[in-house]
Amino acid sequence: MKTFFCKLIVSLCLIVGVFACSKDNYDAPKSTLNGRVTYNSEPLGVRGSNQSVSLQLWQDGFPLRSAINVYVTQDGSFAAKLFDGKYKLVATSGNGPWLNSADTVLVDVRGNTSIEYPVKPYYTMSNITYDVQGNMLKASFDVKTIDASRTIDFATLLVNDTKFVDLGQYTYKMEKTGISSGHVDLELDIKDILTKSAAVYARVGLKISGITEALYDSSPKKLK
Repeated sequence: MKTFFCKLIVSLCLIVGVFACSKDNYDAPKSTLNGRVTYNSEPLGVRGSNQSVSLQLWQDGFPLRSAINVYVTQDGSFAAKLFDGKYKLVATSGNGPWLNSADTVLVDVRGNTSIEYPVKPYYTMSNITYDVQGNMLKASFDVKTIDASRTIDFATLLVNDTKFVDLGQYTYKMEKTGISSGHVDLELDIKDILTKSAAVYARVGLKISGITEALYDSSPKKLK
């Protein structure tokens, strides 16, 4: 009897070991979903630090159904490694400088797949320029109202010594209130950072009333 139980325990251990190895040997996802958050096919800039802005991927037909968070970088792009299959891409509620929407983009991932996720911002920025004159950085852009249900808290000009520039990552900033549609000029003394830092990047943004995440230039400008 003792021998029988010993053999039984050994057999169970072998079965568990084989099962564990088979779980560990599952292939990792090899396909890549690349995309951009856009308005009229133009990318929208967001805060790229701290994984602040995200979308969600859902896949039906699995017992443990949960969202896959897809984080948006500061130029509006995103990427995710996935298994081939059909997915639903949706915005995270209350996240991002655009109107909340229940719009779903159906994605059929087969190898490397590229898509756009269209959103409707409250405002857009265009004709963005940066110009350094001596120690002064001057920036300008045009604001267009897309949805007037929210006002603009302020426009901002941000400077940092890395390419990540936003309201969570900056060395110097200035804010200008009373902004609405039309042309905006901003100016900031950057003498210290020009003198002390090996690299200097600038970026403009709009903080929308009642929205946590601001809208930014999708391409921070390298000044040095």
